[in-house]
Amino acid sequence: MNINMNDIFDFYELRIKSHVAAVNYFASLLGYHFPEHDSDKVREPIRTGYAYIFYKAYHKNFHPTAEHLALCKDAQDTHHKHAAHHVESYKHAFEIPLIHIYEMVADWASANFEQKNILKDPESVELETWFNNNMGNLDWTNEQIDIIKKSFKIIEINTDVEYVKSIWAPLLEKADL
Repeated sequence: MNINMNDIFDFYELRIKSHVAAVNYFASLLGYHFPEHDSDKVREPIRTGYAYIFYKAYHKNFHPTAEHLALCKDAQDTHHKHAAHHVESYKHAFEIPLIHIYEMVADWASANFEQKNILKDPESVELETWFNNNMGNLDWTNEQIDIIKKSFKIIEINTDVEYVKSIWAPLLEKADL
């Protein structure tokens, strides 16, 4: 399937806007706002790799090449290593400043919501289960774990699911799921 790169970038721009809006919705439930969240994802060399990742996620007939997949992996690795709201940018989880813990939780909530409610991935799990399976074995402090789990509860109790779905609606109009 030969897709015009501008169409892929246009779609990706919508996806980033939706993700950042959802991150900030969840962050607002925790008393925070992160307007610069994922700002590196709109610049090269990260942009192209992520554009392929998300175009593929929302367009079932798009099959990226091996070269595309390599760009995706490089983009993810670079972003995770350099973005302060990802554990990969720290040697130890206990080094993560509290403000980045809140951004991290909001990011996880947005990604989880997208996977579960937008992409309808049958393998999606609740936030705390995902955390326990993927991040629970890191060297967090007890205070960090307490903040993370309390944040999950606040998000779970206070999320307006229909409102968050409306954040993603413009993207779904251009998807082929």
